[in-house]
Amino acid sequence: MSLYQQCGLKYFLSYIDSWREPPTSALAGGSITHEVVEYLYRLEPAERTVENALALLREHGPRMLKQTEYLPFVDDIKMKHSVREAVENLFKVENPPEVVVQPEHLEMELNVVINGVNFFGKVDRFTVDGVNRVTDYKTGKSPGRFIDDKLAQPYLYALGFKTQYDIDVDEVELIFLNAQEVVRRPADIGLVTSMGEQLATMRANSERDVAESAWDARVSRLCDYCAFQKVCPARNPDAPQPGSTLCDTQLSEAGLLHK
Repeated sequence: MSLYQQCGLKYFLSYIDSWREPPTSALAGGSITHEVVEYLYRLEPAERTVENALALLREHGPRMLKQTEYLPFVDDIKMKHSVREAVENLFKVENPPEVVVQPEHLEMELNVVINGVNFFGKVDRFTVDGVNRVTDYKTGKSPGRFIDDKLAQPYLYALGFKTQYDIDVDEVELIFLNAQEVVRRPADIGLVTSMGEQLATMRANSERDVAESAWDARVSRLCDYCAFQKVCPARNPDAPQPGSTLCDTQLSEAGLLHK
């Protein structure tokens, strides 16, 4: 949804035409961090220590780096250091032995229809301890003034919980492990409902774009970091028609992968 709002053309190339950038070390590191934190919270509270967390990292890190998509980063020392830092920082931003969480509330799947849109998500953690809270872990930099963009995801999770399980979520939480930052917000019914409406609007507009083969290339400061610049008419006047054979050829030559 945020990608569509950022740039219709990039949304089309990524989600309709199924092109993606090769896996990055940041993606590999984020996946390993999530895996370790999940297994840590499956332990009994007294066993959730830094030492056991690092033991889990030594167990699951090498296993995950054997996967084909992450194999290129098996010797990436900087990435490994960042993952270790993220795992250790978990104990700086919260006290894992005191977090009350059930195993079935880790990596909870949501698969529900929201305002006519098929919605799927996997929630990192749901805690019930006086406050019903949806938590999502993030690695990388703090979003700063762009925090509202990041909150859209947990707000939609809150709406998914209400729709699928009839559970009222009181708070949403983002934990930025590498930045050592915790952001909590009330799951205000107005904001939660608004996110569901935005989801439906995005779906309707994207279906219209598919029908009309019209994809708006929106120029922003993020264009300099976009992998699709070569086939974007806003950056390249000679860009081929999106979805054409020539477009596919140029994307492949640029190193992008087709799902």
